Amino acid sequence: MKKNKCGICLKVKGKRLCKLQNKTFICPRCCAEIRHADCEGCRYYTQAEQYALEKKNKSEQKKFIAKIDPEIDDEVEKALAYVEKGAVAQGETILSKLIKDHPELYTVQYGMGTLQAMKGNYKESIVYFDKCLEIFPYFTEAWFNRGTSYKHLLDMAGTIKSFQKVVQLGDPKENFVQSSKEFLEEISASVAKESGLSLDKYLESDNMFNDAFALLQNHEYEKAIIGFNKVLRLNNKHPQTYGNLGLCHAFLGQKEKALAYFDQALEIDPAYGPALSNRSFVELLEEGEKLPADHLKSVEYYKEVAQYMDKGTRG
Repeated sequence: MKKNKCGICLKVKGKRLCKLQNKTFICPRCCAEIRHADCEGCRYYTQAEQYALEKKNKSEQKKFIAKIDPEIDDEVEKALAYVEKGAVAQGETILSKLIKDHPELYTVQYGMGTLQAMKGNYKESIVYFDKCLEIFPYFTEAWFNRGTSYKHLLDMAGTIKSFQKVVQLGDPKENFVQSSKEFLEEISASVAKESGLSLDKYLESDNMFNDAFALLQNHEYEKAIIGFNKVLRLNNKHPQTYGNLGLCHAFLGQKEKALAYFDQALEIDPAYGPALSNRSFVELLEEGEKLPADHLKSVEYYKEVAQYMDKGTRG
C-alpha cells in the first residue's frame, strides 16, 4: 500500500489523520462515512460541533452541521490535484462546474478559492474563501489560505485577522497553525518596533484610517481631517496619515498647513513617494488656491514590508 493512499478505501489520497484508525491517514469521504460520537476530540468533529452550538445559540434552531458531500469532496480533491500537477485547465473545468451546481458546499467554495490563489488571482480567491467561511466559519484551512492571499496583496490587516483565526481555531500541532502563530509573533514585534502599538491597536488604527480615507475620497475633507487626527492619537508615527492630512488641507486651499503635514510624513519616511510628489505639486499653488479634486495620490494604510515567511497555499 502506498503511503499516501487512504487507509480505509485504499483508492484516493489520505489527508486526515484518524485516531479511530490507529492514526492512519484517511480521505475526506471515508472520514465523513465513519464519523460518530467517538470522534469527539478530533479537529473535524470539534469544528462541526462548535459551529452547531453557535447556530443554536443565535437562532434557537435545530442542531446544524455544515453540509458535506463525500463525492463532491472527492471531485474537489481531484481538481486541485490536477492544478498541483500543472493541468490547470482540467482542474478549473471541474471546479467551475462544481461551483455552478453546488455553491452551497463550503468545500467547493474553498476549492475554487484555492485554485484562484494558486493562479495568483488573490483578490478573486478571497471572495471564494469568504463565501466558504460564511457557510462554515470554523474551516481553519480556508482562514489560512485567505490570510496567505491577503499577505500576497500586502494587506497586513487582512493577513493578521485571518491568521489570528487560524491560531484560535486550529490544532497547534498542525504546521500551518504553527506558521501562522510564528507570523503573528514576527509582525507583532515589527509593529511594536515601528509604532509602539499592539496588534489589536494596529488593527483599530487601520480601521480608523480606512474610515477617514473613505471620507477623503468622498471629498468630505473636514470630516476626513477629524478622522485622520484620531489615527494620529493612536499612532503618531504613521506617514500615510500625515500625507493624507496634507492632501485634505491642500484640497481646502490651505497650502502652508498642507506642506507642514507633508514635511511631517517625510520626516518619518523620507522615501514616502506620495508625500514627495504631492508636496511638489502643492508647492506650486498660491495660498488659498485649492488642489484640483481629481488629484489624489495616496495609498492604503501604510504597509510594513518585512521579511515575512511565505508558506504558500494549502491544497
